[in-house]
Amino acid sequence: MASKISKSETIPPESPDQPHPERGWPGWARGLASLGLLIHGTAVLAGALAAPPASVLEQELVRPFGGYLQRIDQGYTYRYYAPEPPPTPIATATIHYADGRPDETIRLPDRTVRPSLRYQRQLALANHLVVDFETARAMTGDGTRSTWARSYARHLAKSRPGATTITLFTQTHLIPDLEQVRQELAAPGRPRVNLDAEEFYTTPERIGEFPCDAL
Repeated sequence: MASKISKSETIPPESPDQPHPERGWPGWARGLASLGLLIHGTAVLAGALAAPPASVLEQELVRPFGGYLQRIDQGYTYRYYAPEPPPTPIATATIHYADGRPDETIRLPDRTVRPSLRYQRQLALANHLVVDFETARAMTGDGTRSTWARSYARHLAKSRPGATTITLFTQTHLIPDLEQVRQELAAPGRPRVNLDAEEFYTTPERIGEFPCDAL
């Protein structure tokens, strides 16, 4: 009588070098994801190249991606303030306490903050606040209706117990005249241009006063 052969004896064991079937995304999904990444990369690159100074071709290439760049908050130049840096928007907050503590002043951007990336983030926050304040004032005639201003005041009120009012101000740090800087550098023994001198700051403009109990 023929001996019975078990099933395990008839099927050879798998070799560790034997290729396994792919268990990743299906082909159509990989193709769709690759297409999306290609479109996104092209949009970001076109947005970076289209900022002035730019050729007519570079400006035309970004047109199909205008709405997409606006939705994802991209399209920046990444040219590091070239060819000429703009004035710096500054936001300050004066915090008043009812218990007799002296008023506290907070400045955005803070000159002492480190690393530099945090300074850039604070600079972006100040810029958003100033733009939103000017937009609210132009559309409603009342800058205190700025959504960003109320959000800033609300955050400061929550993070500083005992505060009664938050008063927000904005001003602009101007860029010194380049010719003046050249003359100062060329003249031996003369002091360098003080970039933080009062002459380079506009008069602070009051955004509004926000009672903490109403935020």
